Order: sequence, then C-alpha cells, then structure tokens
Amino acid sequence: MDFFRKVRPVLLVAAAVALSIFAAIYVFKFFNRASVEKALAGRDGFSMLFVVTSAHDEKKVQVVSLAQIFPATQRIGVISFFPAIRLKDDEQSLEEIYRGKGVSGVSSAVADFLGTKITAYVKVRDNVLAQLVDILGGIDYFLPSTDLLKDENLPHGQFVLDGSLVPRLLNPPEKNEYTPAFKLFRYYSLLLNAWHQRAKLWPLIKDEKIFALAVKNVETNTAAYDLYALAQHFATQKGWVPILLEVPVRRVKDAFLVDKDSASLYFRNLTKQLTQKEHPFVNDPPKMEVKNGTHVANLARTMRTELSRKGVQILEFTNADHNDYEQTILLGTSGNAFYLESIARIMGVQRSYAAVNRSLFTDLVLVLGKDYNKLKGEEVIR
Repeated sequence: MDFFRKVRPVLLVAAAVALSIFAAIYVFKFFNRASVEKALAGRDGFSMLFVVTSAHDEKKVQVVSLAQIFPATQRIGVISFFPAIRLKDDEQSLEEIYRGKGVSGVSSAVADFLGTKITAYVKVRDNVLAQLVDILGGIDYFLPSTDLLKDENLPHGQFVLDGSLVPRLLNPPEKNEYTPAFKLFRYYSLLLNAWHQRAKLWPLIKDEKIFALAVKNVETNTAAYDLYALAQHFATQKGWVPILLEVPVRRVKDAFLVDKDSASLYFRNLTKQLTQKEHPFVNDPPKMEVKNGTHVANLARTMRTELSRKGVQILEFTNADHNDYEQTILLGTSGNAFYLESIARIMGVQRSYAAVNRSLFTDLVLVLGKDYNKLKGEEVIR
C-alpha cells in the first residue's frame, strides 16, 4: 500500500501528461484538416470555381463553372458561364479577363457578379481530363446518333469512352452558333456519367498515390488533400444531388451579355432548390419520351399507357433509330441526375446514361430493348 501511495502522484501526473498530449494532437489534427473537408462537415454552403482550357491553346477557355456546395441539404448547384459572356455590359468577357488576369481574375469577376465568396478554384486543360478518364479505365458512355454533328468521327450508341476520344468529344467542329451549347452539354454528360458511376470508379483511384497521379496536372489554390477529401465524400455519400444551370445570354451585335431578368429568376429558383428541406423535384415529375428499339409492334405506345397510369408524363412515343437494342436504355437528357438515378432504380433499368441535350423538351428518353418485359414498371411511382 505504501508503494502505491508513493507512486500515485507520479501516475496522476503521467495520466495528465498523456491526456494533454492526446488533446494537443486532436486539436492539431482538427485545425489542420483540409479546409474543404471541414466545410463538408459544416452546415454552411461554400463555392468552388472550375475552369477548363484547351490543350492546344492555353488562353482559350472551354468551360467556366461555379459549384455551390450545400452540406446541409447535400445539393450542388453547378452554374456555368459561356466564356465569351460579359458579366457587366462595360467589362471584358470572362475569356478576355482570363487572358489578362488568369484564373484569379475570373474568380474575382464571378464572385462579384454572384455576390459570393469562392473558397477555391481548380483549373485543368482538356487533355488532363482525357488522362483522368484513362486512369479510371474508361467511362461507360452513350452518344445518341442525333447528337453527332456533321463530319464528326465519333462512335455513337453505347461504348466505353477512353482518353483518346475525350478531346474529340469535347471539341466538336465549329459549325454554327449552337456549337458552344453542345460543347457545354458534352462536358455536362462527361461529368454526370462519371458522377453516375462514381461508386464503381472511386475504388480505382482511392489510393492516395494513384489519386495524386490523377490530379498531378491540375492547377489549384487548395491542397491536394482538399480534392481527395471532396472526391471521397461525394463517392461514398449517395444522397448528393447536382443541379445544373447555364447563365442566360443575350447577344448585342458581336457581344454576349447576361440576360439579367432571366438570370435573376433562374438564380432565385436555384437557391430555393439548393436550400429547401424538401427534395427539389418531389412535386415536379419527370417528362419522358419512349422509343421502341425492338421488333415488337406498338411497344412504345403500350409502355406509354402503362407509365402514364403510374404518374410519369410521357410527351412522345416513337420508334428508336434501330430495332435491335438488346437492353433497355434510359438517357438523362435534362442533366437532372436525380431523375436519371431514381427512375433507373425504380424501373430496374440496368443501362442508364447522361446524354444532356437541353434543346429537347424531355428529361428522360427510354429506349426499350429486348429485355423490356423484365422492367419493374409497377413500382414507378412508389
């Protein structure tokens, strides 16, 4: 007993020292966590700017998009800007600002226009996206034949998009004034197909060394671990929903200006969708087109009747581009990831892809294949 009485003060001091060391390590780790990782664990929204430039011309901007990330509702608003747009009538275009001031200049202009603070930026060349696709082992893709522009040498239908095809996909020939819109839609499709397949793709790069290789040529003002934490969070948390918005443009002679009236309405609606507790699309059922990709007569009409009874809006039914589809395909044409993922799951469609085309009036295109009788149509609206 005397021995324990003598060593007791020493044990207490040792325990206090150990507790202090543990607390110091915990505090150190907490305050040195990546800023994006801390933001993801919080309640407030934060913003990141993404800029893509051409591999052939570093001064040519392909995409300017701002991701507004809201951890409280698990929603991401992706606001995209036409590079030639002027955010204020008397200012330079975003592409001209980039040429003079780089990404930081674009970040300042976008932050001032939206009245928001931009936490970080990420800039890549389009060939870096091609390298990333190769590291991922390719992405399952679908390009409708109707979305091919004249003289394009690209596969269509279902195929695995590898890195060699990415520059050709993202740089369609400059044929008319609609080409920039189709270019943005293809960037959306690439992003959303990777997003849709993220649970399958993430294990390929979750090793930190492989991830570091994947982002080696990415220019950013944040730590590499920030990007790793962001990718890991989105890959493992299934509840996140991206919502896409293009800033509306009006043309005045040779200049492209913000359509301020339309933009104000769009931004209000986007803010509501990003922050409201209810799911933003719960009262807005998808609009679908049904195509018959089989030899079965009147199949699209029959499926249209069945789906309409269950609450899905069928705007059109017709024959597909050919009648030899082995599997039923669901295409998300509006860029609404919630529609694509939830309807594919509810209907039991095994093949679903983003094929964004905002010129269509539908959110989804269902192409019926030979497996049509295996669809779980009875569960569509439950």
